[in-house]
Amino acid sequence: MKIYLFSLLAGSIYPLGFAPFNIWPLSLISIILFLHFLESHIKENLFLIGLFYGVGLFSVGISWMYVSIHYYGNFGIYASVIITIFFIFALALYFSFLGLIYGFIKTSTTLNILFLFPFSWVFVEIIRSYLFTGFPWLIAGTSLVTSILDGWTPILGVYGSSLFFVLIASSLYLLIVKFLNKENLIYLTSFFILLILSSLLFKQLTWTHKIGDILISVYQPNLELEEKWSFRGIEKTKELIEDSIVNAKNSEFIFFPETALIKSEMDLDVWLKDIDSKLKLKNIALITGIIGRISNQKVTNRVQGFGKAEGFYDKRHLVPFGEYVPLVDYLEKVLYLLGLERLNNITTVPGETFNNIKVGEIKISPAICYEIAFNDLVREASINSNLLLTISNDTWFGRSIGPEQHLEIAQNRALEHQMSLIRSTNSGISAIINKKGEIIDRVNHFQDYGLKENVYLYRGETPFRKFGNKPVYIILLMIFAILIYNKRTYVNI
Repeated sequence: MKIYLFSLLAGSIYPLGFAPFNIWPLSLISIILFLHFLESHIKENLFLIGLFYGVGLFSVGISWMYVSIHYYGNFGIYASVIITIFFIFALALYFSFLGLIYGFIKTSTTLNILFLFPFSWVFVEIIRSYLFTGFPWLIAGTSLVTSILDGWTPILGVYGSSLFFVLIASSLYLLIVKFLNKENLIYLTSFFILLILSSLLFKQLTWTHKIGDILISVYQPNLELEEKWSFRGIEKTKELIEDSIVNAKNSEFIFFPETALIKSEMDLDVWLKDIDSKLKLKNIALITGIIGRISNQKVTNRVQGFGKAEGFYDKRHLVPFGEYVPLVDYLEKVLYLLGLERLNNITTVPGETFNNIKVGEIKISPAICYEIAFNDLVREASINSNLLLTISNDTWFGRSIGPEQHLEIAQNRALEHQMSLIRSTNSGISAIINKKGEIIDRVNHFQDYGLKENVYLYRGETPFRKFGNKPVYIILLMIFAILIYNKRTYVNI
């Protein structure tokens, strides 16, 4: 029973490597401990060891879920606790799966131990990022941004950084074990040093080059959800946008957050035409979140350009139950049979294509809210762009660690592409991030002022932007083939 408690505690340490704590060595220690527990209890219940590790990890790592459900989902305390526990255990099952994979392919060879655990970890991370619409949160490589170990991120992306990070963990574990037994120390030490040096070397490489700079303003309205979705909220947002134009310099870029305008372009037609004229007089680009209306019953979550900015992008990866109801057609049939009907017949639908926002020759690649967590989606949308943008409404995170984690994810997208990234949110954390993933300036939670900075534009492609996650998939397949061959031959190395 002690091993399950230790697994729980080891898992709870892991999120401390992520924002806002940013102590990545603690994540490394957590991973090493998890590997040790699997290795030392290989004949016991690896499913439960993984489960308890996952419960500890997500209990701390997604504690913000309770805040969202209780305070903003309007559920009672008990219901919020039950729903949060359900999600924690559901996500913890991924680590149970990891334990089963490890036990199934495991042999006692050094090669097997060195590569099996990193393979299992990253394979499960990728599955978790896509299965059931995906939850790419607390990915190991994310914690490395701006550290000495983030050199692999522009090359293989965050999953490649995860593989690199867990390889360091498994090699450190083996160094400790083999040091006691005086076995293979030279090879393991050399491999460990090679891993560290490779990151330091790749960290110096530049894949993109500057093509100019622009003056930008990022606004954070800081409206409570009830106020935001009210007549007063609409008027206040209009006033903020009008003031931003008055205070802007010629040729400035102005950014407002997700659904800053909670009505569609059609509903705001007269006001938007007036705003558009004012923007063009000063050669200003306004890029803001707005509701896109497809029909009376269908809307989209949209970011749109006005003034000298052209085009719009409709959010493609919607949040289940938050923005749409899965299997809604079947649900409506059930409600019909029961003599009931939906309270709200308006449906949010996903966008169909990736569209850049264009300002002259400048191309801005947008991602809305949760989309920024999906690195392949951001990559697909960013082809030929010069600047990355993410708009969000993180008010429902409350004063939890959620917005900090969300911001850290955005930092990784900037580093993967080696491009500047603008982040505009309703209530925090808005930020300007440079090509290295470093935060240049930020507006903290529940503050209502903006940022004004000169931001560099870039052209070029990192290896990740060019090839995406495919190299990681190929590497994992190669490792898997070696592991299976090793298991069949069972030759001690």
